[in-house]
Amino acid sequence: MNTNSIRVFSNPQRGGNARDPQRETPPFKAGGDHWPIVPRLVDLSLVEFRVLRLICSGYGLAKEIVNGYSSKFNEPISLPAVERTLAKLRGKGLINSKPVSKALMHEATTLGRLIACSRNPHSP
Repeated sequence: MNTNSIRVFSNPQRGGNARDPQRETPPFKAGGDHWPIVPRLVDLSLVEFRVLRLICSGYGLAKEIVNGYSSKFNEPISLPAVERTLAKLRGKGLINSKPVSKALMHEATTLGRLIACSRNPHSP
């Protein structure tokens, strides 16, 4: 997973810091410090989360996801609905898709695995 960062500069002229004015500020670094940017929370619908879980379970093709969704969740879902959901998950950076023959094979990204591929007994 790629982590973006921002460059933060400290002020070398200040004698202290905001919490403790008596405490000396660390030395100024010419290049600045790199602080990681925390990614936004990912907003997933129930269908998106279920499809991501199926991908984590090894269902990589859209047709496999349609069949797995119906059997695991006892709810029918159409192939176009799965394809729309996969496009949304790709847009959110949760899955990658690569061509295999005439179809696309889908796999979870690192962020997608962190969200849906854990072995948490309390998750659906």
